[in-house]
Amino acid sequence: MCARKTPDINNFFSPAKQSQQLSEAEKEIQRLRAEIEALRSQGSADLEAHLSTLREQIQSQTGILSIPMEQIEPNPEQPRQTFLPESIESMARSLSRDGQLEPIILVQREKLVIFDGERRWRSAKSLGWQNLQAVIIQEPETLHRKALLTSLHREDLNPLDKAEAIVREIVSNTDLESQDIPRILSTVVRRLNAHKRMNSVVELITANAQAQQQGLDDLGISDSEKVVLAFLLDLQLNPASIEANIFPMLSLPQDLKTAIRSGLKGVHASALQKLSAKNLGVIEEEAQSIRVNTTQKVMNEKLSANATRKLVNEIVGQHSQLSSTSSTTTKPLATEAKRLQKLSVETLKKADKTQLMELQEILRQKLTEIEAVLNENAEPSP
Repeated sequence: MCARKTPDINNFFSPAKQSQQLSEAEKEIQRLRAEIEALRSQGSADLEAHLSTLREQIQSQTGILSIPMEQIEPNPEQPRQTFLPESIESMARSLSRDGQLEPIILVQREKLVIFDGERRWRSAKSLGWQNLQAVIIQEPETLHRKALLTSLHREDLNPLDKAEAIVREIVSNTDLESQDIPRILSTVVRRLNAHKRMNSVVELITANAQAQQQGLDDLGISDSEKVVLAFLLDLQLNPASIEANIFPMLSLPQDLKTAIRSGLKGVHASALQKLSAKNLGVIEEEAQSIRVNTTQKVMNEKLSANATRKLVNEIVGQHSQLSSTSSTTTKPLATEAKRLQKLSVETLKKADKTQLMELQEILRQKLTEIEAVLNENAEPSP
């Protein structure tokens, strides 16, 4: 049975709630003073360094600090792995023109790790800024999940980053393997659709945790299927949509994954995936070359999803015609070769000498003709 550590959905971390909590300066000051007293009682060797940092926080009524850039590092569990150059440049222009309007949010580890605001941090680095305004919060127990919640429903989070983040969250809280999760979801969605019960799952998205669990129990599905659906519902995601539009990104060829991280839309990647070695009738290396060139054309010309599908179908059709022509040309030769192979020794023994000599002469002539054709097609020596 797949154990599931139930996330606390009562503490969804939205930026608005963070700002509200962090603005309660009086409570924060009291907490910091208590921490100072605790450090004094412990006689910590790093007492003065801690006290200096805490005093600085107390002096800031809003909790906003000026943090040196070298003390900040990105969160390795950040759901968003793709930061397009144009997005960084756009934010950099905003920072140059208007300054930093909102502080980034950091959590304290060995270094200060970004919880929210990595794009601002990257843009500030590109401008050569030495410091960045930030607020520091205690690290949430489920940092990845809370970071996921702040990013998951943003429209600009690409489907590949989203798929990888969701799988990472499920793996970190269950005994399921990452490669099994898309298969489990696909199986249960297909079966529920076949029994016209998928709508009842979708209705659970807005239900509370207890109602979601009861609804899944009523479906009579396996434990692993229940775990995957429960996590998606808890994240307020439609399992059918994730199965159809998000998880397929995980099985894309590497060249298309790279293209998505460079700005290619998921719907375009799904269309370009049709340019496979099997569909084109070519070896994998040639298929990849065709796919990369076509992908570049789609991105450069900003083709729509429909235009991309049309282009892909045209390319597949062209290669199908070439394959058909080649097959038509070589089929007669292959047929004759098979007929000759079927000429057994027993059959030859039953023929008279005159027939055998005639066949021998025919074969000699054909061998001479074959050698002549091969010599014509041979590449000239350098």
